[in-house]
Amino acid sequence: MKRRLPAAVLPALLLLWVGLSAGWPGPRWRVAERGLEDQLQRLLGPRRPPAAVTLVAVDDATLQQGDWYERNRQLPAWARGVGSLPWPRAAYGLLIERLLAAGARAVAVNVVFEGPSSRGPADDAALAAVLARHRGRVALAAEMQEGEDQQGAGSLTLVTPSDQLLAASGGPAQLGLTNILVPRPGDRLLHPEAYAGALLRDRKVNDTPPALSTTVLRLAGWPPGGDDRQSALRTYGAEGSLERLSAWEVLDPERWAHHPRRALLAGGVALVGPVVSEGSAGYGTPFGSLSGLEMLGTATANSLQGDGLLSWPAQLPQRALLAVAPLLLALAAGRRLSAIQARLGLVALLLALQLAAGLLVLQRGNRWLPLLAPLSGLVGLALLYGGEAYLREAGERLRLRRTFERYVAPGVVAEILADPEAAEGILRGRQLEVTVLMSDIRGFTTLTRQRSMAGQSELHVRQLNEYLGAMVEVVGQHGGTIDKFIGDAVMAVFGSPLSRGAQEEARQAVRCGLAMRAALAALNADWRRRGLAELDNGVGLASGPVVAGQIGSPKRLEFTVIGDTVNLAARMEAMTRQVEAPLVFDTATAVLLAGDLELRPASLGSREVKGIGPVELFGVEAAAPGQA
Repeated sequence: MKRRLPAAVLPALLLLWVGLSAGWPGPRWRVAERGLEDQLQRLLGPRRPPAAVTLVAVDDATLQQGDWYERNRQLPAWARGVGSLPWPRAAYGLLIERLLAAGARAVAVNVVFEGPSSRGPADDAALAAVLARHRGRVALAAEMQEGEDQQGAGSLTLVTPSDQLLAASGGPAQLGLTNILVPRPGDRLLHPEAYAGALLRDRKVNDTPPALSTTVLRLAGWPPGGDDRQSALRTYGAEGSLERLSAWEVLDPERWAHHPRRALLAGGVALVGPVVSEGSAGYGTPFGSLSGLEMLGTATANSLQGDGLLSWPAQLPQRALLAVAPLLLALAAGRRLSAIQARLGLVALLLALQLAAGLLVLQRGNRWLPLLAPLSGLVGLALLYGGEAYLREAGERLRLRRTFERYVAPGVVAEILADPEAAEGILRGRQLEVTVLMSDIRGFTTLTRQRSMAGQSELHVRQLNEYLGAMVEVVGQHGGTIDKFIGDAVMAVFGSPLSRGAQEEARQAVRCGLAMRAALAALNADWRRRGLAELDNGVGLASGPVVAGQIGSPKRLEFTVIGDTVNLAARMEAMTRQVEAPLVFDTATAVLLAGDLELRPASLGSREVKGIGPVELFGVEAAAPGQA
């Protein structure tokens, strides 16, 4: 019996995974996809960022340093107002001066200097003077604010530095947006350039400044290395992975003059901005939360190296086709493989290759192959293959059980089914050393004729079935296998399909023959009380080699044994009438009983056996109490 999965299951699985790869499933699937992507990035570990990007952080250490100077009334000029936010704009101007003097090609300030300074016109004038001296080398931050107009409709307002500062820096060309698209669940953290691209795509604005990272690279003379509007940020590690200086170290002239990392700025870009309690809040990445300044540095580095993360292929139809390719290959190859081990091995190989390809392309090419759909599809296919194999094995076990339960005891069936391959070998045929038992009712043909003439056929069959039922039970109790019924005759085999050893099988066969006689005596006593005719039987046994297996036509097979030993057992049963003994066995059986104190062979003399010649016959001298 072969059980297979319905033919529609595998095509349905294929169509499902095409849909998953093409974007049908919605946010939950995308969340899982991003989770897998993040796990692989963590597996690959942090990457080395470019040395040309340096962060100058207005951090907790800078604020604490400024606060210390103010409390101790030892306030140098550079430390005025740097102990709290917002910083004096003059402090940013001094910071820009120091950074450019150290060799930075351009500086970006991640602060929107909207309106006049709260510290007065002198503060604005100090920053404007620095911007004017270094016109075209400083990128200033702008921000797109979203709100509602008087009619309640959505509106956008571009917030820029004051006119004084914007003019001093060189005009709108020095501006860069600090906005970034907040990712929805399951979406990537996109490059800041994607924000401006989304505004233009949705026709919310006709023109907008580029991202601040793009502007500072342009001012440094470095065009972006890729299409930033299509890419996601590819982080280099946790917060602090990029080169970083604390702002107070740059502002303090004594410390800055001998700072060991001052040379980092030569030929690179510097990004300035506040980072307070860094890492406690910010933008989620595979390596944890990033501050706004770290995110700006990551975007700048991605643009510089062109190593932002892109999906490949970019178009959904091609992406879906690539995603289902491993599944198609597994299905095509699986049709040629019948063994479950080969099928599961193929699926495991494709899983490993798919995962390795995804890791390699992610590491070397910064591309994200569709992985979740093919990997989960292959796992699903493996489960289906396993389910099909389970159903097939269950069907095969049921077939074998039904086959053997017709012949042997349930305990023997369980032992056979423990090794289905061995069971198949048993059915195909093999040579065994067994003891064959033949039992026949004496005078049964005459009794059959008499009852038929008297119209007692139903009574006759009922009595025969009682007899055969008792004989079958006795055979089962002694570990024998019912081979067949030949009219009123019973043929049993000891040692097939499983053997306890030739000597033990012979002993059990003789004990079974004696027990059959005892069971018949009990039946006769009952039949006498019921007024039925009593029966008598003879039991013949022979030991030797036989061929055991399923024999017959394709439409009708039976598990049986054939060979000279079977014929000799039939002759032994026939000799019980000549020697007037209830149980007769051959010399081979007598040899196997040698040394048994309970079953001692007794010679009944030699007789001429039809088709065989002279044969010495044996019976049992005595049976131990309880053995009959």
